Amino acid sequence: MPAVPDDGGLAETPLPPDTVGLLEGLTTTRTIRRYRDEPIPADALRAILFAATRAPSGSNRQPFRFVVLRDGPKARAAKRLIGDAARRLWGAKRAADAYDSGSGSNDSSPKARLARTMQQFVEDFEHVPVLILPCLVRYREPTPTEGASVYPACENLLLAARALGYGGAFSGWNSVVDAELRELLGLPDGTFIAGTITLGRPSGRHGPVRRRPLGEVVYEERWGAAADWAVDPPGTAFTSAGPPPSV
Repeated sequence: MPAVPDDGGLAETPLPPDTVGLLEGLTTTRTIRRYRDEPIPADALRAILFAATRAPSGSNRQPFRFVVLRDGPKARAAKRLIGDAARRLWGAKRAADAYDSGSGSNDSSPKARLARTMQQFVEDFEHVPVLILPCLVRYREPTPTEGASVYPACENLLLAARALGYGGAFSGWNSVVDAELRELLGLPDGTFIAGTITLGRPSGRHGPVRRRPLGEVVYEERWGAAADWAVDPPGTAFTSAGPPPSV
């Protein structure tokens, strides 16, 4: 019989209570890129990954797998690989999207604040408390809809982290070093690394996220026809980011 791994007694430990309600979590889970220098305990990681594995998938095949990287030698090597890629990609995007000109030259502008946060994130990437690579085990040739069997699990993971007082960020930086990661971590053929998720205790805070007004993105009966019931709750904060309402 295969050896049963020592779980430190976690199998007899119930899931920890979350700190927010479902709707509050859904509307306040923002991308967290700055983390305190503290590990995530095993019981919290177990709860977060348990929630991730409850996500739906096509035909309930559950083809998602999660490679969790904390502070071991392979974890450190993977963080270096992705960190180097992140710095290259962000540097190119920062220049191409002119983050340092226009409103970006005003240190207090949202554009400048985002640039500072991103710069700190990529520079400190090797020190993120936990790095998770969500993977899809393919059972057929790649299709445009295969992400539906892995990305819901990623969202569950981030929401569970929020519920327990942690935060995360999802990116695709792994794609630049896909071959190196596969060799380092022993990923078999037929698997797809679906993204890079970093997790940790936020050094800032979660809060209400800013999005376009509900009436601009919810239509009824036909394209562009706003629903009269699609009204944002009082006190909702908005953003002008994204395509114009007519698109």
